[in-house]
Amino acid sequence: MKKYDLVVIGAGPGGTPAAMTAAQFGKSVLLVDKRDAPGGECLFEGCIPSKVLENAANRFAILKEMESFHIDVEGKEQIHWEAVLEDKKQILRRRSMGAMKQMERFPNLEFKQGTARFIDVHTVVVDGEQIAFEYAIIATGAMAFIPPFEGEGAQNAWSNADVFKKTELPYEITFVGAGAISCELVQMFNKLGTKCHILERGARILKHIDEESALIVQEKMIRDGIDVELNVTFGKIEGEEGSFTVHYTQKDEAKQLETPHLLIATGRAANVEGLGLEEIGVEFDRHGIHVDETLQTTQTNIYAVGDCTVGPKFAHWASYEAGIAIHNIFAPMKHKTDSSKLSWVLFSDPQIASVGLSEEEAKKKGLEVFVARYDYATDARAQIDKAEEGMLKFVIEKESGIIRGIQIASEDASSLSGEASLIVANELKAMDVMKTIHPHPTLTESFGKLAQQIFFKNMMQKRR
Repeated sequence: MKKYDLVVIGAGPGGTPAAMTAAQFGKSVLLVDKRDAPGGECLFEGCIPSKVLENAANRFAILKEMESFHIDVEGKEQIHWEAVLEDKKQILRRRSMGAMKQMERFPNLEFKQGTARFIDVHTVVVDGEQIAFEYAIIATGAMAFIPPFEGEGAQNAWSNADVFKKTELPYEITFVGAGAISCELVQMFNKLGTKCHILERGARILKHIDEESALIVQEKMIRDGIDVELNVTFGKIEGEEGSFTVHYTQKDEAKQLETPHLLIATGRAANVEGLGLEEIGVEFDRHGIHVDETLQTTQTNIYAVGDCTVGPKFAHWASYEAGIAIHNIFAPMKHKTDSSKLSWVLFSDPQIASVGLSEEEAKKKGLEVFVARYDYATDARAQIDKAEEGMLKFVIEKESGIIRGIQIASEDASSLSGEASLIVANELKAMDVMKTIHPHPTLTESFGKLAQQIFFKNMMQKRR
């Protein structure tokens, strides 16, 4: 029986860097994945394919906006969807093969396609072959969670993984759920001319995101002609691809929506089925594997990272956790994860970026904070670009003056998130940001201008 210092199950953005880092330490490593190449859901069905298609949709939408810049575009706009899908395919292959070539540099790192199952705390079976290990990292990610809707229709609906496999652009589609996945996709398809509906149980979209930012996106959706139905109570979902009927109640009124295509995005569930975790005493539930701040499971030699754990579910967070897990396994001093400086971007329209703590999260941690706000409607660059929707917010701890969180809603929030991350990570104050000279006219000026507002407001209060 082969034995390795480390077995990593799952070759996504958590498992792949964990395996390569351990190999760099000179450890013998086996990386196992059900696919024939590394990348995980982020590469094959998530972050990357969605951004490839979204990029094409955004550029296609620019043609329709040319009139506002006094530019005439002759002829009818047309997008060649099959060519866009081919671009997606090539980019995914290029990135996956790039990761494979990186791994080939390490003779002590082996990649094996297969399905792994624990039979004890030091042994896994991969497609019938028993393999021994000293330590293991579980990085199996998550999958779409389909609630137990009444009717057979939900089982025939698309998930986010399915939608990227379709070769034809749908002419009409209904989304159940208004979380991050639905909101990115519904705006993308709407820009391409698809008639779009979105049905949500809650009173607004993006219920886990800063309310002010979410409402900016929601209002833009409605203006752009997306049918947004809120406060929905779902009944039976019937049908199959090409002909679905969704029964629901809204304000005590029974309604039904007929739609050719249905995509359900109502949350994620950890990929833990079939791993044999029950047999070896690793605790988990639908939300993920239970780990402590060092990413150790309830078995001391088994760790877990990324979307398969209870915690934030982002590709970059999984990679961050991978580094911590490897350090904690092979280095003498233990490191702990710290989500208080986590950053993420939602590629909606406008985009939403968040770094550190929101006002609500800060209050839950017992911090006394205040919020300062900058409106992009007053910004020179935003006015020039005709992209005045949105705002920048600092969440500031009253006692220390440290900026504990930043939220951005802007057409280009993703580009602004880097500076926001540095501000929060380095625990800067408004005075520190104000000392930074930002080029004009750019959206990054908003950081300096908001810092100035805070500084002068504080000065005025001290004079009173």
